Amino acid sequence: MSITESLKTQTATWFVGVVVALLSIFSSKIVESAKFALNRAELRTKNYEELSTDLSEFVFLAELTAEYLDHGWTTREALTPLIKDYNDSITKLRRKEYVYISWITRYWDRDLLKCYTDVFDLIRKFDKAIHSVNDEFEAVNIRKTQEKVTPERATAAAKEMNAILLDLRSNTNALLTQLL
Repeated sequence: MSITESLKTQTATWFVGVVVALLSIFSSKIVESAKFALNRAELRTKNYEELSTDLSEFVFLAELTAEYLDHGWTTREALTPLIKDYNDSITKLRRKEYVYISWITRYWDRDLLKCYTDVFDLIRKFDKAIHSVNDEFEAVNIRKTQEKVTPERATAAAKEMNAILLDLRSNTNALLTQLL
């Protein structure tokens, strides 16, 4: 065996040894990175489902509320369960508003925060429109001084709500599509 061949063999042996040593040193880092990537993908799916379900529930109840007002279905019997369901939905969304922000910044692209903020601005705007008829809801549900919401107020509120709903549906769909 010549000196050249001996050097090649020893160099190859040392090279393999160095590679194995480096892999041993950095293996925990590689494994952690792989685990984080898998957990991130799993959490993205879970968080997407929760956010999309909460938004879907709110949009549905917002549409239902506008429809009830638009059609004059505003008796105490009709409004009581609707108002309770709507309040539960808006409360759930608003309580988790910053949780959703943390999910988007951690598991998705920060650029989606603008789209998310636009959706929540519309949610607040819709909620404000509902609050504009709170005195009517009180007169029907609590004080019982009216049988129904005043038709003019109901129609005006429904018109405002339906205008907001057009943008809310579109922006919510855009957000959820981008999060996929």
